[in-house]
Amino acid sequence: MVFPSEGVGFWPLISMGAILGGTMRCPFTGVVFALELTYDFNAFLPLFIAVITAYAFTVLTMKRSILTEKISRRGFHLSREYAIDPLEILFVREVMRTNVIALPQQASLDALVRLVQSSHSGFQRLYPVVDGEGKLTGVVTRKDIHALEGSTRTLADVIKQKPVTAFPDEPLRVVVYRMAETGLTRMPVVDREKPRDLLGMISLNDLLQARTRDLEEERRRERILRLRFPIALARNKRVS
Repeated sequence: MVFPSEGVGFWPLISMGAILGGTMRCPFTGVVFALELTYDFNAFLPLFIAVITAYAFTVLTMKRSILTEKISRRGFHLSREYAIDPLEILFVREVMRTNVIALPQQASLDALVRLVQSSHSGFQRLYPVVDGEGKLTGVVTRKDIHALEGSTRTLADVIKQKPVTAFPDEPLRVVVYRMAETGLTRMPVVDREKPRDLLGMISLNDLLQARTRDLEEERRRERILRLRFPIALARNKRVS
């Protein structure tokens, strides 16, 4: 529905744009919407000022916009407006660790213990086990390796031959759901087309670091830029 410019008065136009931009927290949409309905472009400046004022007032006085206020009053917890979850836009290949230690399937117990106790793998808790061709055959935990010391069991007795894996092209949210369903916080990353090709490892700590990286990027975007005056101007200000 389009209203001719002479059919809408000046103040109704200003009020309509201010209400739309303030309550829905979309000031530019309110300006464009009001101008498209009335074609009264002479009112652009007062309309723009009114919409920005209404927007600033609602932001300072309301915790959320009208879009989510009704949902909040129904008892649903909302900490912020609708936004894209960073776990939806980050993929496994962006946060997975590739510098991991894989245990040879035919290695002796002494060699396995030395690998586990090495400083390079001090923070690794889950070890992929590979065959002679470097193909993934299973996983074993650090605790399982230490349990083999002083016993007659071998690596084949403690290896988990069907590990839960992740793919490099999966969003992190899918991996989070998989961890919640299985109770596992670490899993190897393999090629989707070749499930035995080991590409890296991903853990819950990697997911938390991805979230932290997104928060840091958001803080940098919201950082207030400080205006720095030239040296000459600053000196003049001190002299005056």
